[in-house]
Order: sequence, then C-alpha cells, then structure tokens
Amino acid sequence: MEGIRFNRSKPKARQQKLLNKTILIREKKLIQSNFDFLKCTIKNDSLVCEGVCTPTSISVEYKFQIIYNGKTSPKVNIIEPQINYNDDIHMFPSDNSLCLYHSSDMIWEYKKHHLFDTIIPWTIEWFVFYELYLISGKWEHPFVSHKSIKE
Repeated sequence: MEGIRFNRSKPKARQQKLLNKTILIREKKLIQSNFDFLKCTIKNDSLVCEGVCTPTSISVEYKFQIIYNGKTSPKVNIIEPQINYNDDIHMFPSDNSLCLYHSSDMIWEYKKHHLFDTIIPWTIEWFVFYELYLISGKWEHPFVSHKSIKE
C-alpha cells in the first residue's frame, strides 16, 4: 500500500456540490411557498427566478431576474424595461445589478439569509424607490455612492 495516495478532494467537492444543491432546493421551495408570481428553476448550479413587479396601478411592469449560486450574494437584474446605470440610483455600475444592501451592513450567509425574506422584498421595495425617483429626481432611500465600490 505504500506509495498509493487517495485524492481526498473529490469527496469534499461532491459534498460541497450536494450542500449547494440542497441550499438551492431549499431556497426554491421557500420562494414558491411565499411568492406565486416568481418562476424559479435550478440550472447550471444556480437558482434562477424570474418575475414581474408592478409597484402601483399606474406603474410599468418591471421584469426582473434573480440569480443565486448558493454561495455568494444573489444578483438581481432588471430585464425590462432597460434601466441604465446612473450615479443617483442604487445599481452597480459594473453589471447594472440592483444594490439592495450595503456590504458593510450585511454579509450574505446562506445559513442566516434567505431570498424570500430579504432579497425579494428588497427588490420590490427598490422598484417603489425607483418610481419615486422618476417623480422627484431624488433617490429617497439612504444612499451610498457606487462610483468607488468594487464588487
């Protein structure tokens, strides 16, 4: 048996993949039981949820997508209508994803945080603040400049 080495990283990688899949399935079930307007699928080791939000009866429909890999902070992007980055609103300049919380206030942890009670309500709230911004020209929620933020 001398000289034989076993690759111990493969079982660990499988365990991590299984844990990740479990996280995504749990998140999908929590979302489905709380938000019937979202369609969620698991593909390419990520949970992808798409939905439409209309903040008021006179608002446009905002089609958005949430992508969550079970490890890092979820990304929320607006699919329609196209909203371009601008320094006055809470979006990241690198990819136009929504800024829903500041990293110094919260670090995303899969054991503590769930999409259904954080990211999804915050996304809906973001649309309300965006509608107010369209009316007033001012972002009404506490604001952190994104010019110097690196993701």
